Amino acid sequence: MNANEITIEIRGPESAAVEAAEQISALFSTTVPAPPRPMRGGDEVLVRIRAELGPAPDDGGYTDTCA
Repeated sequence: MNANEITIEIRGPESAAVEAAEQISALFSTTVPAPPRPMRGGDEVLVRIRAELGPAPDDGGYTDTCA
């Protein structure tokens, strides 16, 4: 994993978790969503997304501070 990569975990009912993963994936130029994995003892699944944030600010990337 590089310094500009994050992992997002989504837990919930499969249809909601997959839809959330698709919407979150659309926010990043490079994403690698994993298939849903059933959670122990429940009706929930876990979906992980690895997302590249793009160039670091020091490399000319844009940083939105939401200020």
